[in-house]
Amino acid sequence: MTSNFLFVLQNLTEEVTEASHQKLITILSIALITILTLLTISLIKVKRLEKKIKDLKNL
Repeated sequence: MTSNFLFVLQNLTEEVTEASHQKLITILSIALITILTLLTISLIKVKRLEKKIKDLKNL
């Protein structure tokens, strides 16, 4: 194999690897945003329940 062919093959491999990393970063970013959103919703629900319990105790 010529050195030019090996160079092109190496560059192609690097580009594919980089694209895979970018996809993985995107997927992980979406997962992180989803988890944070669900956590926020859960915390809001807990605060509402705490307030409701406090109100019921005061009756």
